[in-house]
Amino acid sequence: MTAEEFHKLTHLVLDSKNPPPPALFAGGFDDWHARARLAHFLAMPNFNKKNEAMELFRSVANVDVDEENSEEVEEKVFALQKLSQTEREEHMLDDALRHINMAIELAESTDFLYKYILRGELWADRWDILHEAGDGKGAESEADERIAAYEDIPIEHNSYMYYGYRFKAQLAAERGVLLVAKDYMHMALKYMDVPNEYRAGINKAFNQQHENVSWMLNQIDHATPNPDTLHWDI
Repeated sequence: MTAEEFHKLTHLVLDSKNPPPPALFAGGFDDWHARARLAHFLAMPNFNKKNEAMELFRSVANVDVDEENSEEVEEKVFALQKLSQTEREEHMLDDALRHINMAIELAESTDFLYKYILRGELWADRWDILHEAGDGKGAESEADERIAAYEDIPIEHNSYMYYGYRFKAQLAAERGVLLVAKDYMHMALKYMDVPNEYRAGINKAFNQQHENVSWMLNQIDHATPNPDTLHWDI
């Protein structure tokens, strides 16, 4: 991508109905932060510029970051995660796996408690890709390893445990084992900081009588607060 193409795409976003602050792209084409931020917008359905988004994200994949700066580390991890998700949507599973692995490695190279990135969610993205690629058993084994590694650590709100048990619940749902799927989701929610106002909706979702286990899990997810909005200890 040329600087001129970058400039045109920036104005495509800035001239949209609900434009972001222009300061996000102030660094221009030579600033990897600006390229990553533009890519996030281009990947959105309303812009439908996935190829351009992936090109910009890939230009960020190998940039050096200041690993003493939590915001800079997090911004690159987020770019790698979104690149992986976009590649998965395009059925580019090998690329998606490589980039989520890079995101995990960078995120776990520090002890920062990030503002937006959840390490457990990064692992869940990896497991979803492995499962889609035909290695569901390997993905489940990794989830079990994460659970075993963190279950005895005295941390109340643990993204590894939440996403580990949630992934196992999804596998149980695919196998049509309702009670097991529910049990795993109950275990997952033990590690989430769920506000009281969500409890009634979650209980209602659990108590629905429905033969479609995956549908029921989807209802539980809808009743659960967005993990990005909650407090996590890890």
